[in-house]
Amino acid sequence: MQSKQPLIEAEIVLARYGDYMETIIMNMRWAGYLLIAIGLINWRYQNSFAKGAPLWIFGLLLIAGTFMPTISRRLTTKLGITAVAISVTALLVVAFAA
Repeated sequence: MQSKQPLIEAEIVLARYGDYMETIIMNMRWAGYLLIAIGLINWRYQNSFAKGAPLWIFGLLLIAGTFMPTISRRLTTKLGITAVAISVTALLVVAFAA
């Protein structure tokens, strides 16, 4: 019976990791929806395609990427999470500063 105990603990850790990654993917989707909304608002009310387009295009690509398994795996790495967070933050700062 003792040989199964580490396996059960490993399964629990793996399940928590899977839940964590799913939460990361959902947060990325929400960030994509946010970028689409702000991009379309900027495009409409500032009458500038150059100010709104990068936001909603990146938002669409981010949402699409979260539904593709190969891209989704890359996005859930530490580098992917950091890159997406920095990109979204930079786009939002530029959108509100413009």
